[in-house]
Amino acid sequence: MLQILKAKIQQVVVSESNINYPGSISLPAELLKASGIKQFELVHVNNRTNGNRIITYAVKNTKQGFVSVNGAASKFFQKGDIIHILAFAQLSETEADAFTPTLVLTDNQNNVIESKSYVIG
Repeated sequence: MLQILKAKIQQVVVSESNINYPGSISLPAELLKASGIKQFELVHVNNRTNGNRIITYAVKNTKQGFVSVNGAASKFFQKGDIIHILAFAQLSETEADAFTPTLVLTDNQNNVIESKSYVIG
């Protein structure tokens, strides 16, 4: 089995960093749907602003455009930081050869601009 990029949500702006939440990254339903990321799915969160990276799980919120990095991770992410959220899938070599990840592009209010196949080159 190979671990292959399943989805990437690019250029998301952190709306809140909340130490008092038990953990996770809270994402609007629109971003989860556009990316195919499921609630409680393992995700990698890369902070473009400061270089920090974490692994956590995604939870859905009902606030359009609202992204909150919670719990201990809030020490590494601040309101206004630009982040990328990545999810991976385990695929056989044959499945991986035929698979194309999803790339979700957002505006500066975290609204989906486009959800498309992530093709490089």
